[in-house]
Amino acid sequence: MKTIMKTLLVSIASLSLMFSANAGELTVSGSAKATYNVVNGAQADNGIGVTNELAFKASGEMDNGYTWSYTMELDPSTTGSTASTVPTTESAAGAAINDDTALTLTMNDLGTVKVCVSECGNNKKYAWDASAYTSMSDTGYSEGINYPGDAGSTASIQYHTPELPFGTTASVAYGQTKKDGQSGNSTGGGSGDSMSEYSLVTKPVDGLTASASYYQKNDYDDGLTSEQQLEEGGAYALKYSAGNVTVGYGKSFKAPESTTAITASGSASTVEYYENTGMSLAYAVNDDLSVSYTRETSEQNVRTTSTTVYDIEMDSIQIAYSLGGATLSIARADYENVGYAQDTDAEETIIAMSFAF
Repeated sequence: MKTIMKTLLVSIASLSLMFSANAGELTVSGSAKATYNVVNGAQADNGIGVTNELAFKASGEMDNGYTWSYTMELDPSTTGSTASTVPTTESAAGAAINDDTALTLTMNDLGTVKVCVSECGNNKKYAWDASAYTSMSDTGYSEGINYPGDAGSTASIQYHTPELPFGTTASVAYGQTKKDGQSGNSTGGGSGDSMSEYSLVTKPVDGLTASASYYQKNDYDDGLTSEQQLEEGGAYALKYSAGNVTVGYGKSFKAPESTTAITASGSASTVEYYENTGMSLAYAVNDDLSVSYTRETSEQNVRTTSTTVYDIEMDSIQIAYSLGGATLSIARADYENVGYAQDTDAEETIIAMSFAF
């Protein structure tokens, strides 16, 4: 891995010296979306919200035909200090910060190199999902499913291959702990376990997309030797479209880091890994109307079969209707055993109106 990273860094440095870039252009994109969220089974007010992120993109072409792009989101924070004098270690509540940044160099037949902070995720945990609106286990309500990690949550450098036979692409990423908005001369985002991630997407026949990803955490040399298990995980998915119908199936796994020895007291209830299963069916009634049904389950696997565990289950029905320039969506999800706790159930309903620009 170190050899790969050195090669990528040398390539980027060499390209910056060898080629000049033409003047680029700046665009702003995103979506204006208003939502109304109702959750039963949780003590919280119904949520009314409007999206508050803007995505800025700059791009250009180099003299040798390579292209580059830079993206950055302006994202007001939902947390922060409300004190009259904001401490230097915190930001004010609602302060707009630059996050989700990425610098991409596309080298035609040589592939693509990316440097990203909180962006460029390659995890395939949702590659199977054909939901009409969104993955309901990825909304503002947290049902507690443990998913595999992703380089998109780190500061990473990545290489993506050009398209290979059968529409195949692969990527390798190396990520470290990050700090949103850190500049090129920053001392870094902190210290902690780094991550290596690999992904593969292929389309062997018309309508079929197969995806897979794997990652592992690299132990930070903090002097501790108590780790009994380092974090790793991955996912695979199949999605097939034929006519107006799309079906998807996938699994994802996460083995969390553990410092509990097998012989330690209480180790029998220690989770060795989480296994998540997803199935999705979508039908495009016509050019404007789509409906879908999705089911997800998450299972804890502990060290002994005698330990009682409870699986999280989620069923979701969604409808999306295009109004011409806008999309109206209604999504309903039923959750069982939220947070892997027996009989802790909830229902979530989201009504959303979105406008793309």
